[in-house]
Amino acid sequence: MGDIRGNRMTKLKGDRVIWVIFILFAMISLAVVYSASSALAYRGNTTPMLIMFRQAGYFVLGFLIVLACYRIPLKYYRLGSYVLLALSVILLAIPILTHGLRTFSIAGISIQPSEIAKIAVVLYLARVIETSSFSTFKEYLLKILLPLGVVCVLCLMGSVSATLIICFIAFIILMCSRIPKKYILWTVPIVIGALGLIVLIHAATGAFSRLDTFTARVERHLSRNSTEEMTAAEIQEQEDKTFQERQAREAIQLGGVFGRGPGNSIKRDTLPNAYDDYIYAIIVEEYGLLGGTAVILLYLWFFFRCLRIANACSKDFSIITVLGLSTLITIQAFLHIFVNIGFLPVTGQTLPMISRGGTSLVIMSSAFGIILSVNRTIEIKDLKTKAEKEAQSCSTES
Repeated sequence: MGDIRGNRMTKLKGDRVIWVIFILFAMISLAVVYSASSALAYRGNTTPMLIMFRQAGYFVLGFLIVLACYRIPLKYYRLGSYVLLALSVILLAIPILTHGLRTFSIAGISIQPSEIAKIAVVLYLARVIETSSFSTFKEYLLKILLPLGVVCVLCLMGSVSATLIICFIAFIILMCSRIPKKYILWTVPIVIGALGLIVLIHAATGAFSRLDTFTARVERHLSRNSTEEMTAAEIQEQEDKTFQERQAREAIQLGGVFGRGPGNSIKRDTLPNAYDDYIYAIIVEEYGLLGGTAVILLYLWFFFRCLRIANACSKDFSIITVLGLSTLITIQAFLHIFVNIGFLPVTGQTLPMISRGGTSLVIMSSAFGIILSVNRTIEIKDLKTKAEKEAQSCSTES
């Protein structure tokens, strides 16, 4: 009876390390969102406590989503991968049809289609790579490049950084797959040609307005320390445009090694979007270099734990799914961190599982659940193998 209960607990919990990491993310998020949202609370005529409770509600929803995704057998993810990709294309098109907004609302809930597209691309690539031989470049073009291109073009109209993340994840998956590397090499001129066409279309119609925003951010980032030939008015204009970046760097400098202590941030009231786009800067200000390093190590722990799970898989779909989802979360985290410390221009990407928000937290929670579902499949196979060995051992003894 005890063994049966133990097995049930194991099936329910899945990989305990992944669960521990999820809980640690929740604890960090609630503490920092509560501290960083004072300015948001003032503008919204509410309190940081209510904002924290709402974030806690998202984590409860995220926890339920993890449990639900964990219990879903992998065969349904395989079957649903095509549907999810098609759904993400439709959702990406909706904001374009509604005056070019990056988000839209359903029943008062803000939906970010690019977040859904990230998961959809990973699952689609995992499925199509598992089921296709790619004996010809035409097959690779129709099954990989064409669907990926449609998603990226639609996503590019709303977010350049999200598009770059999707492209990077796709590149990692393709490089780690059994697809002939010459196909990937032939992709380069196709991508360059597509980018040239996009630039021409934008010049003629202005359809890809986010490209202008992204270009301006890169130019500001590269010239932020170059003021030799600028007039006083131009210097002031540049300082106004780089206000967020400067405030984030100052917050990190104020943190020092040990930080100012929980809830003692100074820059949370002057740093725009301190609760999402720049939450890592607040973490370092309050918890110091030690706290900032601990957060980085937590993401690395998650990534290498997922690599261990992927290494235990035998099917392409499972391997690529775990590799893609873990890389997605980790890369987005480091992109956010590099922006906060001034290594990269502003991207608008939040810190996964920590920044305030609903859509991102729910989507990333589903990624945790899918990874745990893969791990659950491994555990079931291990139990079957163990049972078969015990049965063989008993038959040999008899």
